[in-house]
Amino acid sequence: MPSALPVRRLRLAGQMAAASSSASGPTAISDARHWRIPRFSIIRIETRGGVFGYGECAPIEQSVFDAALALIKGREATSFEVIRTLLTGPIEAAVNTALLDITGKLAKVPIYQLLGGPTRNKARAMAVLDGDDQPAMIRAMERLRTQGYLAFRVPVNARNGAECLKRLRAAGGDGVDFVLDGAGKWSPAEASSVAASVERLHPLWLDEPCSLANLRAAAKVSEESVAPLGFGRGAERPAHFQELLREQVIDVLRPDLSRMSISSIRRAAAIAEAYYTAVAPYNAGGRIATTAGLHLAASMPNFYLLDVPPGTAAVKDGFAQLPTGPGLGIDIREGEWA
Repeated sequence: MPSALPVRRLRLAGQMAAASSSASGPTAISDARHWRIPRFSIIRIETRGGVFGYGECAPIEQSVFDAALALIKGREATSFEVIRTLLTGPIEAAVNTALLDITGKLAKVPIYQLLGGPTRNKARAMAVLDGDDQPAMIRAMERLRTQGYLAFRVPVNARNGAECLKRLRAAGGDGVDFVLDGAGKWSPAEASSVAASVERLHPLWLDEPCSLANLRAAAKVSEESVAPLGFGRGAERPAHFQELLREQVIDVLRPDLSRMSISSIRRAAAIAEAYYTAVAPYNAGGRIATTAGLHLAASMPNFYLLDVPPGTAAVKDGFAQLPTGPGLGIDIREGEWA
């Protein structure tokens, strides 16, 4: 017989949504717009009072956006927590950021102030080293260091991880840190081998060293090496992290800003805090996603590091400064997406 739990949860969610299902004042959601850009989608939400909020997520189809708009239109824009429960998938991330942007503008404070921050006044930043070989990666590192970066995520294969890290450390010198990125492509045996070979080189962590299809095998990687492991780029709900944390497989939580909302990541971070686990949001998006990540960083006590793609925020001495304006706190020009 099917469990009654999903039915009860849906009924409760419906009752929660009903509490804010209709609004007619200036803060009610009146309209929205969607831009599909090759690497991500951007949305704009508008209130009846003319206040705009912007959000970003992984690419979505127009039909997904239209369905979400039908659910949220007419609701209070400041009810971002209730509205979050109505949406699933990447669109939740974009809508949540846009509603927080609106709420911050209405309150005349940055988003992180709404969320109880700031816990810090700057966020440690990391960039990806692109290159087909190690000399190209070294050149990329030198270029990015002139832009203020001191931490780098390095895509490597299981055969050259240790050698690549040694050469980058020699070229980078003191004060430069590295994350080795397996992108979930290594087998658990390969992940164990890489972890053992690089643990004395002290990478910040190994990012997605293997698939989580076999959790016990991933746990074995963690048990056999002191090299920290980061997982979570494919998750879309805080609950997806619970088993990883319970089994102590994960040292660094890696929620994807294009898949999970600010509100959802903060919930995941609260769970991680109980396990003394750091949070380093994954970000491969544009300026809006990076700025959302900075507000998120300021609101989490266990924040560690943020992916900051070059050009999406100013970086100095390895850190990106927090925005100080209301809402997201950045100027947005829609003409850039036309």
